[in-house]
Amino acid sequence: KGLIRYKDGYSPQDIWAVQSKGIDPSTGQEVFLRNDGQYTFIYSTNDIVRVGSEQPQVEGVFSSNLTYKGFNLGINLRYIIGRDVFNSALYDKVENINVQGLANNQDKRALYDRWQKPGDIAQFKAISLTTETPMSSRFVQTEHMLSGESISFGYNFQTSAWLKKLGLSSLRLKGYTNEMFRFSTV
Repeated sequence: KGLIRYKDGYSPQDIWAVQSKGIDPSTGQEVFLRNDGQYTFIYSTNDIVRVGSEQPQVEGVFSSNLTYKGFNLGINLRYIIGRDVFNSALYDKVENINVQGLANNQDKRALYDRWQKPGDIAQFKAISLTTETPMSSRFVQTEHMLSGESISFGYNFQTSAWLKKLGLSSLRLKGYTNEMFRFSTV
């Protein structure tokens, strides 16, 4: 069931699954691509291939510190461009939903973006409580992400009589927060 394989010539960050060609509009079944290039409705672990990489094309951090009249603002923004991820929310909460999930699920895609009748062009199969959808390339998505990795705000108190009374030569108060926000294409 894992997506990670250790294979000579490949990265441990590669994602492995059977290639999917989507949902067949006439039957509502997932169409898989076999290693010989043929389409099939039958999932086979023999057809598992590399379908992506968790190694981003570009990753880094923008940092800035601003100081004005004793106030200090520090911002670190992390960016990731072109990383493949397995979207487990789609896999677990939309496609492989169980009876309890039907009652408690808050993801409207589980109801509205499914195949329902012949001819429907849909991203997801019809709801089935008897079969489990296997891991396929249909759930691997390319992510571009920006997050507020670290944000700090503080104040430097100037040397004053009350600081000297406390036996301090300087005083700095600073607050930090991490992962303040995250914007992602996945």
